[in-house]
Amino acid sequence: MIIKSLKSFLFLVFLLVLSGCATTYNPATGRNEVIFINSASETVIGKGAAAQIAEKYKLIEKGDDLDRLNNIGDRVASVSDRDDIEYRFYLIDDKELNAFTVPGGHVYIFKGLYDKLDDDELAAVMAHEIGHVAARHIVKKMQAGLGYQLLSTIALIAYTSNADEDKRKQAGYAAYAGATAFNLVSLGYSRKDEFQADELSVKYTDKAGFDPQGMIGALKKLDDQNKKGVSVPYILRSHPYIDQRIAHIEELIDDTK
Repeated sequence: MIIKSLKSFLFLVFLLVLSGCATTYNPATGRNEVIFINSASETVIGKGAAAQIAEKYKLIEKGDDLDRLNNIGDRVASVSDRDDIEYRFYLIDDKELNAFTVPGGHVYIFKGLYDKLDDDELAAVMAHEIGHVAARHIVKKMQAGLGYQLLSTIALIAYTSNADEDKRKQAGYAAYAGATAFNLVSLGYSRKDEFQADELSVKYTDKAGFDPQGMIGALKKLDDQNKKGVSVPYILRSHPYIDQRIAHIEELIDDTK
């Protein structure tokens, strides 16, 4: 009887997931894509990931630096191809030269990187991270990397979101999914996704009134730090890769002139 009930429950979970699966046009990528982690589920996952990050890092919660970050971030987010989520920007009080985003539009910049960037460069880096969100690179990474295990988790989040939901259980699933999302983001993106986020950075910075050359400036500064032996995100440690990204961005900027 218990086994039968378990099978019935798992079948219900599977149906719940499939009910949210749809092929939709993604304006950020220009393609029709199958996305089964909808925006509501992504928002729940993002809250779980944000809670994990708040425990791991010290966040700067007020001040001129945070105001500058929010002002620039809001300008860039306002021209994003994706407006079905609320973008939030965080400044991490750490000297690391890094930036990342997690599901649900949570964008993080480390103070070490923030301090080295002018407004155009900061806008470009934030536009790159917003590009990952708009292109749904994060949720597609989760879909490809975890398969049925993630399907079950997302379905259970939706399943416990009814009026009679068990808040404690929902928080547990959200925390699990959030931790999973953060771990996947920490592993980095594919080169294809990084190039696409660069393309969106050029698009968004230009539309928001910033200089798209800012991404080139930011990459060169990271490359210079790498040559000096300063720790930078592992995805940027291959010099030819940075050269390829810069060349690609220069081509994109030339095409927009």
